[in-house]
Amino acid sequence: MSLGSQAASVDTRERILVATWKLMEKSKDLNVRIADIAAAAKVSRQAVYLHFGNRANLLLEAVKHRDQMTVAGGIARAAREAPVPGALKAFVEAWFEHVPRIQPVAQLLSAASQTDPGARVAWDDRMGLLRGLTLVLAGRLSKAGLLKRGWTVEQAGDWIWHRTHLHGWLHLVGERGWDAADYGKRVSASLERDLLKEE
Repeated sequence: MSLGSQAASVDTRERILVATWKLMEKSKDLNVRIADIAAAAKVSRQAVYLHFGNRANLLLEAVKHRDQMTVAGGIARAAREAPVPGALKAFVEAWFEHVPRIQPVAQLLSAASQTDPGARVAWDDRMGLLRGLTLVLAGRLSKAGLLKRGWTVEQAGDWIWHRTHLHGWLHLVGERGWDAADYGKRVSASLERDLLKEE
């Protein structure tokens, strides 16, 4: 493949991913058809299948692409690299800064995952990634001797994952109208009280 055709292939893939995300954001039920995505990206349906294979892969790659275009990298860096014990707060703040950017599609993915295999793949992948990061963070807190007695790394990781889960944000910020920044601060403070030894 020549450099020109490689660049064209990358451009086509990018246009498909951008078109997919935009249609997902506008969708009320995530029933986004390949034909609509192809039309929006100005490519053939065959081009969509050539690049992504099937609808499940396309939805997953569109969500991953959106993550790469936003602050999602900061979430992973906070979990893996931020100095402890401040890494817990940094992780929670980075995650809740990211949530409003993905909330409309994430909410649709969560609902559609009950009946749509493609949505289920994308939803499980993203929630699995978040849980993996919370386990990394909990492991670092434990290694530094900062976890309170009675918490295993897995339990602490699960607790962080549970308390930062999108559903909680949707219930209190989305449905009850809590201020998003205040919600993030309260979750962070609560997790520190639950998990970290007092200095």
